[in-house]
Amino acid sequence: MTMKRSDFGSLSDRLGRAPRVLDGQRVRHVWLDSTVPALVVDRRKTAGRWEGKVVRVEDGELLVGWVSGDRISTIEL
Repeated sequence: MTMKRSDFGSLSDRLGRAPRVLDGQRVRHVWLDSTVPALVVDRRKTAGRWEGKVVRVEDGELLVGWVSGDRISTIEL
């Protein structure tokens, strides 16, 4: 029997670890175009304008991408 260990540890070591928790200050529920629920997981300022890295579900698929801050709001219309 061979003993394999990856750089991440054995399978039993990995199963015993606590799941990573996202920082509540960084992840925020928002509305994309005031109608689509999404999460902002990162922010950046490019060419003097804010952008947000948005995660959303569309047609059962998880979509991630940078969008203009003008499209992001905290209020649903």
